[in-house]
Amino acid sequence: MKKKDLLTGEEFETNRINQNFINAKNRTKYYNNKARELRRKTARINKPLHKNLRILNELLVDKSEIILHKQFLLGRGYHFMVFTHYERYGEKTHPSLYQYIIIKMENEQIKIIKK
Repeated sequence: MKKKDLLTGEEFETNRINQNFINAKNRTKYYNNKARELRRKTARINKPLHKNLRILNELLVDKSEIILHKQFLLGRGYHFMVFTHYERYGEKTHPSLYQYIIIKMENEQIKIIKK
């Protein structure tokens, strides 16, 4: 049975029914290219998310909650516009980042709770 290699487009004779590449090198390169393209497309959101997570992990190493000023977090490079989900805490729903709940308080104070 003849098939076209998904990476190069070359026609080849298959040894197996499910064979899509001439060799393992082409298969690896094809899937690495697909993964690279996916990372490139999602980097605009994932990069700030991961940066925020690193900042919160550093700040709450041995604490379950902390209160900081918004400007302190901005100075560390925290992006308030990206978060992973909303979490209910008390009577309100707050933006959350993985295991952290971010609560805006008065006077630009931010309370961060680690679940």
